Amino acid sequence: MKCMLTTHELGKLLSDLCNEYNISMLWREKVSGGFITLTGAIDIEYYPTEQVMLKGNNIISLQVKSGENSNTVKITGMKGEYFDVSIAPTKFKEIKSNSLYLNQIQESKTECKLRIDENIIFTIPKSYDDVIKLIK
Repeated sequence: MKCMLTTHELGKLLSDLCNEYNISMLWREKVSGGFITLTGAIDIEYYPTEQVMLKGNNIISLQVKSGENSNTVKITGMKGEYFDVSIAPTKFKEIKSNSLYLNQIQESKTECKLRIDENIIFTIPKSYDDVIKLIK
């Protein structure tokens, strides 16, 4: 499912998910010689509490924990703009030793992915249907 969310809606969704589940994040950005990758479990430090976008009320702050290290990532929204968010069940390949179909791709019923654009992926340990109910 694809949807367009404001900074407030995205922050509220991530906050609700973080309060209920242990969510992990993968952020990957292409640079001239390779990639920058940031992974870890997240907590929401703060997000916009009002629908109206004011100065300083357009930032979602995430605390990303990887082992003993932690980093702060800030997602800043622009006035009148939306985040392109897609949610889908996690896909995996099941390889059975006695099966003729070696490359069967299946969808997980216990995990889904929330993707912002192409670079930021959140892994949610809950089924796709349960996460969709939170959005609606």
